[in-house]
Amino acid sequence: MKHATQIGLTSLCLALLVVPCMAWGDGLNDSVPLALDDVTVQAPRPATAKPEIVTREEMEQPSVSDTILEDLIRIPGLQLRRTAVSGNENGKLRMRGFDETRLRILKNGVPIHRDGSYGNGPVDWSTLNPNSVESVQVYKGAVPAKYGNTLGGVVDIATRSPEEGLETEIRGLYGSHATHEEVLTHMGRNGYGSWFVSGGHYETDGFLRNNTVDRNHGELDLSVNLPMGLTAGAGVCWSTYETGMPVYNRPNSPTYDGGEPDADERELGGPSISSRLINGAQTWGDGSFAEDENTRVTAWVEKEIKRGHLRLDYLTWSQDREETYVDAADPSKVIYKRETEAEPGNWSLQAEGELTFGNHTIETGGETRSLGWGDQTVTEIDTSYFNGSINSPYFAFIKEGFKGQEEVIDTHALYLQDTWRVSTNWTLEAGLRQEWFKADAIAPEAFGFPAAATPTDLSESNLAPRAALSFRPWKGGELSCRLGIAHRYPTSPEYFWWYLNRSTGFFNTELAVEEARQAELGFTQEIAHAFTAEIRGYRYDIDDYIASTMVPGTGTVIYNIEEVTIQGAELALSAPLPFNLFAWGNLTWQEGDTKGDPWDRENRLEGQIPDFPEIMANAGLDLRLDDRFTAGVTLRHVGERDHLKGTTPETLDAYTVVGLNASLRLFQNKFTTWRLLASADNLFDEEYEEEAGYPMPDATYTVGLSAVF
Repeated sequence: MKHATQIGLTSLCLALLVVPCMAWGDGLNDSVPLALDDVTVQAPRPATAKPEIVTREEMEQPSVSDTILEDLIRIPGLQLRRTAVSGNENGKLRMRGFDETRLRILKNGVPIHRDGSYGNGPVDWSTLNPNSVESVQVYKGAVPAKYGNTLGGVVDIATRSPEEGLETEIRGLYGSHATHEEVLTHMGRNGYGSWFVSGGHYETDGFLRNNTVDRNHGELDLSVNLPMGLTAGAGVCWSTYETGMPVYNRPNSPTYDGGEPDADERELGGPSISSRLINGAQTWGDGSFAEDENTRVTAWVEKEIKRGHLRLDYLTWSQDREETYVDAADPSKVIYKRETEAEPGNWSLQAEGELTFGNHTIETGGETRSLGWGDQTVTEIDTSYFNGSINSPYFAFIKEGFKGQEEVIDTHALYLQDTWRVSTNWTLEAGLRQEWFKADAIAPEAFGFPAAATPTDLSESNLAPRAALSFRPWKGGELSCRLGIAHRYPTSPEYFWWYLNRSTGFFNTELAVEEARQAELGFTQEIAHAFTAEIRGYRYDIDDYIASTMVPGTGTVIYNIEEVTIQGAELALSAPLPFNLFAWGNLTWQEGDTKGDPWDRENRLEGQIPDFPEIMANAGLDLRLDDRFTAGVTLRHVGERDHLKGTTPETLDAYTVVGLNASLRLFQNKFTTWRLLASADNLFDEEYEEEAGYPMPDATYTVGLSAVF
């Protein structure tokens, strides 16, 4: 009943937004004066938020990594904190110091964040097939109200749109660490609609000890043209993979292997069991693995109107996981095995309407999301490997599992935005976004916690205004200013662990919602549609920043930091050179300060955000010989980072990585085109870590072959 009521209320809200737009838009067909038509045709759609775009050409370059993340790190302000270059644990994208829980990751405009329960994380980048992507748009800072309450920005992934006719592509690659991938893609369009089908297999030995990946994926998208100017579509994206859990491999381990990189362990699921094992992380070894199956289903309908469109999107996703831990000394001995329904049919519904009249573009819409977690069943356990804590009612879930609880978190939002071309040189944007957040009380059996946990819930509603002004003082020059207020609500794992630890009396037992005040000033100059220079300065002031730490004997503890300030500047340059060369580069300076951190009361990091580089830089030189041959060299630099290992501060070294890529057209006629692809990364064998404890590979090489029919 509750579920149906929420859907009904949300649908009503969406209808109140969309129906007037539909009536208004259709009504304009007959009643708008001719002069308004002239203005609309002559003036392009006004916009103050301009994305940085990664094209399909850039994403076609092969790499040992199986995700699009390698192509995003060219953008200033973006940082990777991966524990591996491949597999489902290679995420952790940061934008201006904000992690993925504070970003909006979209696919065709629809958020694809997961619930993140059981250690899944907010985005599994390995489920996003790079071969289905046409482009990626990145918006940073105080984005328009329609994009939501994001602190750092937006990554919007646009999938390939078939052209008229048929196209089939076969692609294969082979690279370092026995990495290989085979992909088959087919797509087409006719008068009735379009289709896109893709399937593939990816496999690698990985770089760290016991870090193999074996993944299969498939994707199907269909659209059909309907009467009355309607278009409808549906799609399914499916993947299954097996990933080896990185094993603790340092000289103090009795099973140390000097032929493998020194690295820490990595559990690929949750809740963590390492703190409950007698020998901790050194207990499990080679042969420990996790299996995942992910399914994402979408459906949408869109109507084109005279000067805009209306669209409704539905998304539901599910994830099942199985983890197996084996004895480090005897791989045939299973220590622990559990099955998890991590994402039990979580769903979202989103509607939008856009209408342009005169010099105004009005956008309105809303969304609703329902998040929860499913059962976790322990199918095998050898209690002799565990300490006595698992007999405590507080940690009984280690051997008894969870019952799960669906619909724990519900969020709803409505927005209204106007982008007004005030004159030839001035554009003004103003928007409002109202959001409602509700996290329900958790039943004790949902996670095996004793009933002593005091039932509670968390309910918030916030209004988030946005404004932007763009001024074009001369040809090719643009000055922009963006201001906004954004809120960030607890994720499901954060709410879970906060709820779990409330009864322990640990520090800072209240949990507040983050509020960020955002400001950005930028200037862009383009000369002769070729040379481009851009500089941006920004500042974020965040109250009640939500943080977490692992406390021995207690587990994960969630708490608020009183204040966090992030500020920085980004400079980007690009220019064509003689001999078909194109040069580009960018530099990021950033600073992150904290105040009132209840965990770091001794100020060990001197008020700095951990793992936050002050300087980052990227540069490249590309050669473009039409469609026949392209090549490029890239350089990526990340400065030193302060890191807190437990309670001990340390410094992660700066690193500079150089890469190469090339694409050669081998053969082409009216039926087919064959291309040879090649790339290399970390050419000079730089020793570096993006995430403390997990070294990245030395030089890696990849070659590929693609054929398009």
